[in-house]
Amino acid sequence: MDGTMRLVVTAANSRMVDVYVKYIGTLVGRDKACRLGQYFARLLAYVIGRRMARTGKTLYLSDWLVTLTKVQQTLGTARKVMRAGKFVGFLQLAVRTLMGTGDEVERTLSAVHKLGMCVFMAADTWGLLGALSLVRLRDATRVARVGQRGWMWALIAQLVLALYGLRSVALRSADLHRVRVHVEKASDVVGGRECAVEEEAIRVQRAALARQLAASALDLCIPVKGLGIVPLNEGLVAAAGTITSLMGVQDVLAKS
Repeated sequence: MDGTMRLVVTAANSRMVDVYVKYIGTLVGRDKACRLGQYFARLLAYVIGRRMARTGKTLYLSDWLVTLTKVQQTLGTARKVMRAGKFVGFLQLAVRTLMGTGDEVERTLSAVHKLGMCVFMAADTWGLLGALSLVRLRDATRVARVGQRGWMWALIAQLVLALYGLRSVALRSADLHRVRVHVEKASDVVGGRECAVEEEAIRVQRAALARQLAASALDLCIPVKGLGIVPLNEGLVAAAGTITSLMGVQDVLAKS
């Protein structure tokens, strides 16, 4: 018994359990986990559907397909519940961004992103209220499409913002290179250290912007497919959602 208790105490105080508790204790952490499950189930459903198309329908595969469809629907509804009312926060952030200071292009793109997310979240919440029969929706599909459009424009703004940020970083890096040339000619040790610190900061910022660019581009596949703008393959869309969900989980874990 003593050995079992020691094992339980050791496990409860382990780093892995600490990270799990911190992760699951945040709303964004639970949302990212549900999103990963939702899109991974969508990907598996696509794979099983393709297999059934090749080999024929079987009871085993049909049961799996039904189960995965239910998983998608359940996790999707759970995410809507967790995000209900979040559009107010995005609206507040959009207004504060427009009223702020700094680069005008960055502020405008950031505000467009937040307003797009506000529309997406508002449509999401309205659709949830309709599903719960708390409000009467004449056309739930239309509400969902409005939300998808809002998300699409938010992602486009975020994608352009990342490109603009990469351009700014490239200009900053070019200026630093010129400074380093002068520092090396003057054999300035202190200046060389300051340049090294600045180079590391630029490297970190460039990596973050490149990651954001990739995530926005992949996520953009989802509303573009949903709105019928581009007839993308269902497997591609599911894979894109799974990849960006994993990236989101990693981001939350990095902060835990």
